[in-house]
Amino acid sequence: MLPPLLLAAWVLNAAASEPLFRADSKSLAGASAMDVVVREVERLPRASVIEVDVTTRGSSVGASFFLFCSLRRLAQQRGGYRYVVMLDERPKPNQMLVGFLRNAGDDPRTLGPAFQGAPADKVEAPL
Repeated sequence: MLPPLLLAAWVLNAAASEPLFRADSKSLAGASAMDVVVREVERLPRASVIEVDVTTRGSSVGASFFLFCSLRRLAQQRGGYRYVVMLDERPKPNQMLVGFLRNAGDDPRTLGPAFQGAPADKVEAPL
C-alpha cells in the first residue's frame, strides 16, 4: 500500500498529465465559414479556464451551438458532469471559467474562491 502523501502525488500527476481539451470548428464536416477554436488553458479540480478564439464567426446560432457542444464535451470528458456554471471574462478578458456541478442543486460556491458571490448561469449540458 502506498503512503498517503505518495498516493496523493501520484493522483495529482495523473490528472496533470491528461491533455487539455481543444475543439476546432474547422475539423467538423461541412462547408461552414465558421472558424472557432475552444481551448482549455488551465485545469482545476472541478473547473476549467477556457479561451475561445474566433477567426470567423459564421452565423451567431452556429457559433453559439458550437461553443455549447464544446462545453458539453468538456464536461463529459472531465467526469460525466451534467451541469456547468460559467463566468465570462474570468480570470481575464477573452477567457471563461467553467465549473462542473454534480447536479442542478449543487452550490457553485463549492467550486472554489472564484465562484464566491459571482453572478453565474447554471446550464444543463445533456449527455
